[in-house]
Amino acid sequence: MRSKLFKVFGVIVGLFFAYSGFSERSNLNHIKSVGKIAIVQPIDSYTKRKSIYSAEFTFITEGGEKVTQTHSFPQELVKDFDSRTPVRVIYNPSNPREFIFEKESASWLTVVTGLGIAIAALIFA
Repeated sequence: MRSKLFKVFGVIVGLFFAYSGFSERSNLNHIKSVGKIAIVQPIDSYTKRKSIYSAEFTFITEGGEKVTQTHSFPQELVKDFDSRTPVRVIYNPSNPREFIFEKESASWLTVVTGLGIAIAALIFA
């Protein structure tokens, strides 16, 4: 009974991770397909907690709306922010607070990890 419980729990956890990864990839691809480009204003500082960077970003949409929001960003952009290089975002025109960085890409790691957990649970639990 206990091994079945571990098996079911492992499959559920694995499928949750896989779904989260697919959802993130889908959202990123949607924004890239419908999005508009803007340049964020230089930032004065950012925070780093574990391996997650975040800062408050401001940009102006095509329609002239000023958007200011705290958002996480990938480590690859730290050098650009530190050197005050212009950084481009792609925002959803119907909801400009929903944006990604042009250099941002979705990783398959979460999907593969989730599927690996689910398969391992089926085989070994």
